[in-house]
Amino acid sequence: MTRKFLYVLFLVLFQSGFAQGQLSWQGYFSFNEIKDISESSTTVFTASENALFSKNAASNTVKTTTTVDGLSGQTISAVYHSESFKKTIVGYENGLMIIINETDGSIIKKVDIINKQLSASLKKINHLMEHNGLLYVSCDFGIVQFNLTTSQFGDTYFIGDNGAEISVKQTTFFNGFIFAATSSGIRRADITNPNLIDFSQWTVVNTGNWASVATLDTELIAINSTGNIHRYNSNTFVSFLQLPQPSVDMRAVNHNLFVTTATSVYVYNSQMVLTRQIVNTQLPDINLTFSCASTVGDIIYIGTKEKGLFSGALSGIGTFENNTPAGPSRNNIFSLDVTPNSLWAVYGDYDFNYNPYDLDSYGISKLNNSKWLNIPYSV
Repeated sequence: MTRKFLYVLFLVLFQSGFAQGQLSWQGYFSFNEIKDISESSTTVFTASENALFSKNAASNTVKTTTTVDGLSGQTISAVYHSESFKKTIVGYENGLMIIINETDGSIIKKVDIINKQLSASLKKINHLMEHNGLLYVSCDFGIVQFNLTTSQFGDTYFIGDNGAEISVKQTTFFNGFIFAATSSGIRRADITNPNLIDFSQWTVVNTGNWASVATLDTELIAINSTGNIHRYNSNTFVSFLQLPQPSVDMRAVNHNLFVTTATSVYVYNSQMVLTRQIVNTQLPDINLTFSCASTVGDIIYIGTKEKGLFSGALSGIGTFENNTPAGPSRNNIFSLDVTPNSLWAVYGDYDFNYNPYDLDSYGISKLNNSKWLNIPYSV
């Protein structure tokens, strides 16, 4: 059985707080693996593997939020910022939800989904969507309502056949209906229906396995699991364009649609005309794997799996720059060593037979004078 010698979700060093006679903690996290992003009119909110950071586009100030501040050390799967309620909601693979209140700085953990009598493998939070003060939480079993005013959960919708659990990837509202992209069809229901907990109130619009659905002004767009973009014609979704790769993220922001694949970001205007395509070779670190993309004003932000968050002009003028806070290369630490002035970390794991592997491929990280140096592996 595989045994990890040391899986460190964060590196924690304690220092004596002589002034208060207490111990204070300093956390060191890797922000390189971007899971999801959200945005307000001025700020991009970014979720890495187990921590958050935000960047104000106007002031260029960066703020981090980690387990030291009250987050969980589990793996993040979704993030959403509500500008109306001044709250940032973090969803996790195990079903945990954390609400960060900007007004008073409080952090609240909600375990209602974790406590549901369902298989643990079905509790992953895939997407968060706000509508009329309610947050619709897409999970691998269905949809859960969350009231942003009271910070309490509401109804749960099991919308699979005969009320079965079904993996919901994304939801959106369009012309009075809520649409859900699921592993077994796009399903919709009348939002004014008071009985949406009844699975029979949900109808299948299109069959098949769907990755995402989003509202772009007067258009309703959906992408299936093979990367085929569809447009809604008031009755069904009709194929519009086949992407060369499956999409990993789709979202509509500021009258633009951002479709992300592993190697490209496609930007469409409100008439679904392609206005820009960004490929991973255009970034300073070439051949990165994209995970998501969005915009704040005229700046586009692209999340990657290996090197964090990059930004550039949406118009295509200028180059891309990295916005990721400093930290170790990864959170999965194989071994640590400390010298009088430095902390060293290497990465890897044990295989089934307890043989170490990947000790070199991720390089070495060094902390010295509060600065991180990540030395890449070279053959």
